[in-house]
Amino acid sequence: MIQLPAHPITFADFMERCLYDPHGGYYTSGRPVFGPPGDFYTSSHTHPLFAEILADAIAALQGLLESAPPLDLVELGPGDGVLGRNILAHLSHAHPKLAGNVRYSPVELNTPLPKRICGIVFSNEFFDALPVHRVRVKGGELRELYVEADPSTGEIRETEGPISDDRIRDYMRNGFERRREGWDYEVNLRMLDWLGDLNRRIDKGYVITIDYGFLKEEYEQVDRAAGTVLSYSRHRVVTDPYLNPGRQDITAHVNFSVLIKTAREMGWTERPLKNQREFMMEWGLAERLIRAEQSFRKPSAQKIDELLHLKRLLLPGGISDVMKVLLQGIRVK
Repeated sequence: MIQLPAHPITFADFMERCLYDPHGGYYTSGRPVFGPPGDFYTSSHTHPLFAEILADAIAALQGLLESAPPLDLVELGPGDGVLGRNILAHLSHAHPKLAGNVRYSPVELNTPLPKRICGIVFSNEFFDALPVHRVRVKGGELRELYVEADPSTGEIRETEGPISDDRIRDYMRNGFERRREGWDYEVNLRMLDWLGDLNRRIDKGYVITIDYGFLKEEYEQVDRAAGTVLSYSRHRVVTDPYLNPGRQDITAHVNFSVLIKTAREMGWTERPLKNQREFMMEWGLAERLIRAEQSFRKPSAQKIDELLHLKRLLLPGGISDVMKVLLQGIRVK
């Protein structure tokens, strides 16, 4: 069980303790979190097609780099390693020459990036799991949400207080078109820290970010008065992040407007933001589906199970419509 101090802490501090505390954090406890025995699926757990298309995109981008081997392939937040393993396996099968020159580096939240990177950095649901600050608009002013435990009952409760970091105000200006009275907003300062670190380490390369998120002009298209913080437990959405600290996932949608603007200010370029389905179509999804259909003409129990997982990946309104993919270039032509 996560222990809270006797004084109020920021929601970012609370979220970090819940997810990454070495003695009881959600991701550090050793319990399964992905797939059927866990709490949620990612695209990489749904069907290997996702990893194969991503591997083909990596191979094509490597050709654009025109750099001498080895090719650095850095994965942020590898989790249980399924996505990285499937990418490397497909590279070995479909791009054997490139596979022999890949230097793969899995990077966890609290492990350092390689000192120098020439190649491709990719992540799948990494930035949405970074601890975020939460702010509320009250009387036209920004108030930060803090978390504390009731000293007599131990019940977790929210309190309001002053903004803890001046960067929060800049983030709010860059990330949201309006500040609506009474609404809660998330501020992902850790994302900015990671972008700065990547910029210092990457000599030349591409960054592929796959995550839940929005552009600021999309934010108010639905009612987000409570923000985007959600928890997941046993494949169910939980709207209260204070239930069972350390026993359920906590996420917040990525503000791609802030991500893009911050990167542009460092000289990065980007291709238009796409959803995952559009990205997969760009990199050969249609051709792969034709081949898959041909292989299903002689059905077996294994083929039927594979088809069901493929449908889950591509179902309209499903994960491939919700997830966004951003491709950025750093010091490339």
